[in-house]
Amino acid sequence: MTDFYTISTEIWKVRLPSDWAERESSVQDAPYFESADGTKGAYFSAWCIEDDSRSAREILELNQRVEVGALHEMKDSAWQPMDVWSSETPELSVLGADFLDRHACYRIVSHQIACLPWLVHSAFHDYDCAYFDNSKRFFLPIIDSLQIHT
Repeated sequence: MTDFYTISTEIWKVRLPSDWAERESSVQDAPYFESADGTKGAYFSAWCIEDDSRSAREILELNQRVEVGALHEMKDSAWQPMDVWSSETPELSVLGADFLDRHACYRIVSHQIACLPWLVHSAFHDYDCAYFDNSKRFFLPIIDSLQIHT
């Protein structure tokens, strides 16, 4: 059984496995946390979208289209969509997508939540995804724990 600890900012919080630590991020203003063995990691970023006339859902969908486009532009990759999910309440919008490059044993899960005026984007990486179902079980409680402070 995995032990967890909570990472919290003024905007969001998430529960990560206890062996994960913050590492240098390759993305500006997006903290990156990585497992001790380097096989898994996660990026988190937040934006204030109060001056945007689009709905939270429209912004989430645009972010997802951009992200999917970037995946497909990666040289020598063959990303397959494995799952897409969404939910909508008056207070909260959620949109996620799961991608796998079987040849590279690489999985990326994008999970976005918006509670106006905030949008939080997370990207979970499994760099050694030999078994998709195991990876899915591993990341599910982490993804489910991501929250925006209200």
